[in-house]
Amino acid sequence: MPTAVFTVDELVAFLRYSQKSNIVVEGKNDEIIYRRLIQRLDRLTVDFCATGGREKLLQIYKRKSEFAHVPVAFIADQDMWLFSGIPEEYAGIIWTKGYSIENDLYVSAHLESLLENNQTETHRQVLDAVCTWFAYEVEAFLNQHASYVATSLDEMIPRGKTELDEDFRERRGFVPPPEKRYRQIKEAYRLQVRGKLLFQILVRFLNANNRVFRFQTTHHGLFAIALDRPVSRQLFDRLIHAVQEKLDEQNHL
Repeated sequence: MPTAVFTVDELVAFLRYSQKSNIVVEGKNDEIIYRRLIQRLDRLTVDFCATGGREKLLQIYKRKSEFAHVPVAFIADQDMWLFSGIPEEYAGIIWTKGYSIENDLYVSAHLESLLENNQTETHRQVLDAVCTWFAYEVEAFLNQHASYVATSLDEMIPRGKTELDEDFRERRGFVPPPEKRYRQIKEAYRLQVRGKLLFQILVRFLNANNRVFRFQTTHHGLFAIALDRPVSRQLFDRLIHAVQEKLDEQNHL
């Protein structure tokens, strides 16, 4: 069950000699989610492999003929392919419904219900600013310009503010995105805005000093809260069905 940093060759070798079916995912940051998935499956017959990133996962997928005798289900984040489409060569991978597995968890757990009434308007203002920025980044990606989505909330919108930081705007060369793109992102932000950022926003609000009930949680702490909410079963029901279907297909070859 590799969880350290391994090369593509080492991970391919692990799969080649595995005696179990395997689930291959991207990074260690998402392990808390995928380990809960393994708990819902038969852990005695399914192993788990975190590659350390999407690029490595795709490289391993291209070499699947080298471990064709081992049933393997690959799960990956769509990332910006959510907007441009999945390349046909990767159609056999199980893709997240939204931008990332964190988006799928965010949607299924209804986390915004944890906000207090006096926070909802400010939360909406922050989301509006984030959606405007993210629409700009999507446009950059689709127009084959460099996009930069690995941005922290504190860098983009300083604490106590609800608008994009002016220095940040200048560094990114930000210009207002087309209204149509902004509306698309805003209407489906739970699935389309980078999930890590959505969790950062909620952590900021849930930890706020002016709350009646202050969570004092972290990004991963909020993961655990989300995973323990009964509604999160929606996410795992979909993944379990997709994984079992993919493994069954290979077991019957």
